[in-house]
Amino acid sequence: MSISRFAVFLSLLICPLANAGQVLAVGTEFAHVFECNSDGSCNGLAVDILRTLARQNGDTISFQTYPWSRAQSMVENSQAQILIGPYKTAERETKFSFAQKPFYQDVMAFYVRQESKPASWDGNFASLIEGKVAVINGWVYGPKFEPMRSSMKPSLANSLENGLNMLVAKRIDYLATNLRNSEALVAKMGLGNKVTILQPYIDRQDGYLAYCKTSCDQLRIRYDELFDQLRASNALHEMAQRFDVRLP
Repeated sequence: MSISRFAVFLSLLICPLANAGQVLAVGTEFAHVFECNSDGSCNGLAVDILRTLARQNGDTISFQTYPWSRAQSMVENSQAQILIGPYKTAERETKFSFAQKPFYQDVMAFYVRQESKPASWDGNFASLIEGKVAVINGWVYGPKFEPMRSSMKPSLANSLENGLNMLVAKRIDYLATNLRNSEALVAKMGLGNKVTILQPYIDRQDGYLAYCKTSCDQLRIRYDELFDQLRASNALHEMAQRFDVRLP
């Protein structure tokens, strides 16, 4: 055995890989971040990041998609180790251990029908009092929006697709969403000439990897270390460019 190979072998004995094992990452469909095909293959920024971290840590990682509430419940109850993509809130921090740093950023905005685009929106939520606002069930929209929920009394859309259909059908006037998910779905649904984005934007939200609280601390700490190395090497920037995802 050569000296260099012996050194590598010795380092593995002295510093074994942390938490090497089976890792299950779950979430719902997030355009460009986490998407799975009918054959079970998955891709997106989160998938590339997690595969890289798992490979460096000697883990075997798998991915599964579920409705958002089910995915959260699985990680909260330690049925899965990692939740892909949540925004950080005080309530969620009681259920999950968040990664030290976010890995993507979303722009939150209102979508409206093109023919009814209001001229009065300047970022002041008081200007929306006369219109019907809808939010996606289970989504959070940032510190500017959330305190105004009770006064706006928004309708709930079960999904982004449902919300866009409500908007086009004139059941609502404003749909609060994010650009990353919405731009992809608007194109897929052929609604590019029917809906438009209001500016200024509502807010910006950072998205994270979140870990189970009961048994995932060592995994989180190790993946935080490896993620920092990924950022420092510029590999994260290249991944984000490939998937057209905004970095924080």
